[in-house]
Amino acid sequence: MRNEGPIVEYTQMSVLETTVTFFVVPTIMFVVISVLAYAMSKPRKAKTSAITSIE
Repeated sequence: MRNEGPIVEYTQMSVLETTVTFFVVPTIMFVVISVLAYAMSKPRKAKTSAITSIE
C-alpha cells in the first residue's frame, strides 16, 4: 500500500477532553458573549439632574 504525503498520527482524546472541548467551552463562551451583549444593549434609566428637571 502506497501513501501519498506525510502521515500524521494524533493522540486520541478521552471522553472528558472531548466533552470539555466541544461542549463546555463553547457553551461558556456563548453565555459570556450573550451576557455582555445584553448588558451593553439594555436601556438605561435616564438620570435626572437639577438642571434638566424641576421638582
